[in-house]
Amino acid sequence: MFFFSPYTLGHADNYIEANPLVTPIHIVPEWYFLPLYAVLRSVPNKLFGVFLILMFIVCIVFLPFYNKGFIRSGLFRPIFSFFFWIFFFDCLLLGWVGGSPVMYPYYELGQIFTFLYFFLLIIVFPFLNFFERIIYLSYIDRNIKKKKN
Repeated sequence: MFFFSPYTLGHADNYIEANPLVTPIHIVPEWYFLPLYAVLRSVPNKLFGVFLILMFIVCIVFLPFYNKGFIRSGLFRPIFSFFFWIFFFDCLLLGWVGGSPVMYPYYELGQIFTFLYFFLLIIVFPFLNFFERIIYLSYIDRNIKKKKN
């Protein structure tokens, strides 16, 4: 689809011919930059916004190194699956907020979704492996004790 019509997912305002006398009403980046744009708009300090964009990318790069458990598949880890789907929908909602105008509900939603994004990647996912390991080992201990009796 992208090979035959690459401009399908682009915003219609990006294809209006430029007029140097008029400032565009709504400047929107391409769809794949919308979550980053929402993070940038969710903080009033622009230098901190650029730092958060850098952290946005760094957290995604280190995401594969968080999982060092017994079970690596998310199929057999229901707690991880729950938080993964929260993370997935949080990224989708960040993209939606990034494409919305800077108005009352979208600005606050962008702050909430940005906080949730970093909370999941910095706090929840690294420590989730530790908690699942405790649950897994206690399950193994219970089954070993049952077999001995």
